[in-house]
Amino acid sequence: MDAHVDGAAVALAAGVGLISAPYLARLTLSVPDREDAHWWRGRPASPKRTALTALVAVAFGALAGAAAGWTPLLPAFLALALITTPLVPIDLEHHRLPNRLTFLAGGAAAVLLTLAAAIDGDWHAWSRALEAAAAVYAVLFMIMVVASFGFGDVKLGGVLGAYLGRFSWSAVYYGMLAGFVVGAVVALGLLAAKRATRKTAIAFGPWMTLGALLVLAFDLVPNIQVG
Repeated sequence: MDAHVDGAAVALAAGVGLISAPYLARLTLSVPDREDAHWWRGRPASPKRTALTALVAVAFGALAGAAAGWTPLLPAFLALALITTPLVPIDLEHHRLPNRLTFLAGGAAAVLLTLAAAIDGDWHAWSRALEAAAAVYAVLFMIMVVASFGFGDVKLGGVLGAYLGRFSWSAVYYGMLAGFVVGAVVALGLLAAKRATRKTAIAFGPWMTLGALLVLAFDLVPNIQVG
């Protein structure tokens, strides 16, 4: 893929994130409210919240554009960036990943990754994405049973597994590993700064998403040659 074309995908996705930020910031206030039946309308957000949401949206959008390039995968990755953006402040503030957005992310992945497969004809990669989603979900579910891990993280992990699996099984491994590494680094930083203790709940969804996008955007999957 030509670098200029990939750059255009990055710019487009980042731009869409920036334009969408005011609405996404509104969702960070309405989505966590279980009693709000019209949560998709959002609620008025402060300039500070909107600016912080914009930073996340632009960053996730740029990484999504770099991961997909100018290919049929771009709409799917753009949807992932937009839907997971409001999950970042929600998880940091409430330690929840509401079904309203995780289910939406899963539905968007199912439709848009299937559409991409129909366009480029790579049904093998599509089936691997389904298998990866199920595998990551199962592994994280087992971790949840024996450790302190949220069910929202399990569901989001399944979605990310589909996107990683669309590329390779190695991407699944390193993409999910990156999420744990980034999360551990953040936790250690908070401990060192005395802003958290060993008993403090640490939001994992944002770092899991960031790790997956970083691995795909910068192709951080080692090319190991045997023999």
